[in-house]
Amino acid sequence: MTVVERGSVVQELAAELLTRTPELARGMADHLYATIPELAATEDGELTADLMASAEANLRQVLWVLKRGAGVDEVGLPPEAAAFMRANVRRGIPLPAELRAYRLGHAWLWDRWTRALQERIADPEELIAAQELSSACIFAYIDRISDQLVEEYGTERERMMRGAAQLRAETVRAILAREPLDEEILPGRLGYDVRRTHVAMRVASGTSEIRGLERAAHEAAAALAPGEPLIVPSGAATLDVWAGSYEPVDTRALERYEPPEGVRVAFGKPGRGLDGFRRSHHEAVQAARVAALAGSGGGAVVDYAQVELVSLLACDLPRAREFVASRLGPLAAPGEPTQRLRETLRVFLAMGGRSARAAKELYVHQNTVAYRIKRAEELLGRRVTEDPVELICALALADTLGPAVLVQH
Repeated sequence: MTVVERGSVVQELAAELLTRTPELARGMADHLYATIPELAATEDGELTADLMASAEANLRQVLWVLKRGAGVDEVGLPPEAAAFMRANVRRGIPLPAELRAYRLGHAWLWDRWTRALQERIADPEELIAAQELSSACIFAYIDRISDQLVEEYGTERERMMRGAAQLRAETVRAILAREPLDEEILPGRLGYDVRRTHVAMRVASGTSEIRGLERAAHEAAAALAPGEPLIVPSGAATLDVWAGSYEPVDTRALERYEPPEGVRVAFGKPGRGLDGFRRSHHEAVQAARVAALAGSGGGAVVDYAQVELVSLLACDLPRAREFVASRLGPLAAPGEPTQRLRETLRVFLAMGGRSARAAKELYVHQNTVAYRIKRAEELLGRRVTEDPVELICALALADTLGPAVLVQH
């Protein structure tokens, strides 16, 4: 049998099988559905029909190539196969499962193809030659389609993720703006149950770098509660994060968390349901503002509960500076000596004006506390027990915000 004759047998067989494409597609689809767990696990009623349409389109195209004896340079991913792939991205079926379907489909087709060739060609050498001819064509087809599938899968997944991320961001904005929403659809849109107890966080990079933000967001959320957090970008290097639990949330583990260098985590108090979702986020934003004002002097993890007073006092920063200057006078100057006096005075007032308790808290001698309080009173020009509330507030601002409110010379 000549090369032309071998090619003629291959073309004739392809033409015959083309008439049976629906039947072959049904068999291939049943085989793939039974052997690929990811397909059966979706419980999607439309998947079987989509799979069969994809199988039929690919079979029709590869048989057409064999019938024409043509190359595969001009063929592309059939529209039905592309539609099946896009639907599978939405179903969450991974790319390896898609590629495995093509490999298994190839093996299924090759088994039937070689058996049909054996029925037509008796000479072993001629049979091997016809198999090699058709095998080269089918392999080339699978390689080309697989390459296109990988590219299209990536494009579709990226598009879907952008769309899902945009929907999440729009839904979060609507919640925060108190727009009317159907609470039943929120878990589906957000991938997160808003009926739980939440702790909101703002995770930001002080250097406008996004490196480490995603990792910090997931690590910080894991310190609060199991499960996937809700993460929404809120700036070029800022993420808003919610971690939720059906149980009471303990924030102490988050307070001990050490984020990557240059990353700061600010968080609000736990809150339940949509109101808690909003309130905790507002508090996290305020804690992040305090942290930004404090600059390098602030901690990497900022608890709103610890800076709530400062947050309220610093709503109007210019007036907060004036308040600090008027209440502290020379004690509002930067530098280590005045900082030491402010710290001693703050602890002394917090301990109810008891030198012994303040000394124990500061790990210094009681006489040292007495000396520093006397020096502070000299700089203030009054007793520290006069207007103690205003003095405590001014000291809190100076202690937390540092240079942002101190008198610069």
